[in-house]
Amino acid sequence: MNISKQINLTAHLLKLAVVLFASMMLAACGEDRTYEYEEKTIGCHQLQELMAEWYLWGDSIKDLDWQQYFAKPTDFISKLTAQSKANDKWSYCMIDTIESDPLPCGYFNHVDSYGMDVVLMNDPTGETSKQYARVVTVYDNSPAERCGLRRNDFIGQVDNNKMASTVIKNLVNGRARTLIVSRLGVNGDEESFYWTATDTVSLPKSERVEVSAVMTSRMFDDEVGYIMLANLSETETIVAALQRMMTYPLTDLIVDLRLCNSGTIECVHEVAKLIGSKAGTFLRTYWNTAKSANNQTYTIEGSAQFRVFFITSGYTQGAAEWLIYGLRAMSPDDVVVVGTTTAGQNVMLKAIPSDYQFTLYPAVAFVADKDGSYDYSKGIVPDESVDEMTYAMLYPYGNVYEVMIQYILTILL
Repeated sequence: MNISKQINLTAHLLKLAVVLFASMMLAACGEDRTYEYEEKTIGCHQLQELMAEWYLWGDSIKDLDWQQYFAKPTDFISKLTAQSKANDKWSYCMIDTIESDPLPCGYFNHVDSYGMDVVLMNDPTGETSKQYARVVTVYDNSPAERCGLRRNDFIGQVDNNKMASTVIKNLVNGRARTLIVSRLGVNGDEESFYWTATDTVSLPKSERVEVSAVMTSRMFDDEVGYIMLANLSETETIVAALQRMMTYPLTDLIVDLRLCNSGTIECVHEVAKLIGSKAGTFLRTYWNTAKSANNQTYTIEGSAQFRVFFITSGYTQGAAEWLIYGLRAMSPDDVVVVGTTTAGQNVMLKAIPSDYQFTLYPAVAFVADKDGSYDYSKGIVPDESVDEMTYAMLYPYGNVYEVMIQYILTILL
């Protein structure tokens, strides 16, 4: 066989192979494989059904392109919330088999953590362009506390790496081991600062860090009470702490909600019963049309004889905001908010389990004040704006010299 015939034969065989392959593919495409689609997308289809039923904007939920249902439930929910056009940044979904913390305070998370929160900032002395991770909070009974870290420490290196946003991740995910930590001193004029000490700190193994609802509490001169709350969920613990404090002849109560970003409306209601000074409607909830039977009005007797000062931050979220918003509307003369603007969660979430190893947390109701207003989606603006991060020294929470407490005790009282 000559070369030209060999080339023609090879080309013919190649064409035949292509035709056979295409025929096989067409046959495969013609097979009914609906069961595979249903099996792989059934979780997201149920998620959509739950959202249509419970979601505050449930009537906005529409079918998506079939390809979208192959997404992970944790990603699929954002495709549904986008339909509402309500700028919903609160609803989320969690896979039941994977532990994660949906409500961290800044860089702090409860899972696989050292138990501290930090903020990235430039050298406060102004001597260098170096960045530091400023320790804002050290939680009780945490690895960070056990190795001696404290509020207002400045971390300059993590495992010999200079501080940067990418390096901070090692403090968050439990991968750091050695820190270079500096402490700040203040000159007499309080306008210049210097480093007093620099130490090497070895971190113990990271772990799950649980935070008590009542982080700290104390009295100032038997007339001013102070309580710092990390959540508004543990009703019995919080109510007991407040009742102990109210055995004193209180003229003022400072409720520190800087780190409070979770809770239930039931707990908020019980706290308001104790610290509210006016009687009447405290909060109202508005659910979607299908669940309007769940709409509820919460009232209090309002017997407190003291003013309430709320301390807020950008972490202050959800239940903490409902407490502030409701009481301030009832008795604006007896409620003063000090700090920075809050996160702006004017909706209540509900945990809804599924049959497919995920739990849905959709926004199910607006939380409104006595007049039905829930206009705080951009956050609650404080009456007295004070940003503690602009101060050189951050003393322990509850310390009389701590920035926010000093501001209230010396300026507002």
